Amino acid sequence: MAFKLTYSDGQESSYDDDTVWEVDDGVLKLGREEGKWSVLLSPSHWAVIEVGGSSSQDSDDSDDSDDSDDKSEKDDSDTDDSDKDSDKDDSDKD
Repeated sequence: MAFKLTYSDGQESSYDDDTVWEVDDGVLKLGREEGKWSVLLSPSHWAVIEVGGSSSQDSDDSDDSDDSDDKSEKDDSDTDDSDKDSDKDDSDKD
């Protein structure tokens, strides 16, 4: 199963369905065959494993565009709030 690994320094790596992994007492073991581990990562070197979802880069790009839409809506609402605040300040002066 494809997964994304986030290291403790924030770096991310995506692995395909061909990579087998296991966590044993916090040690992340990676390899091409179960029991034949080619990489062992100490618990202090990795932070998060995200399992599932699509392993293609296209789906990641579409998620980013959704985030930017949410961000622009939030920016618009912030502007509206500041307008309300300035209207409130004007009414206090009357």
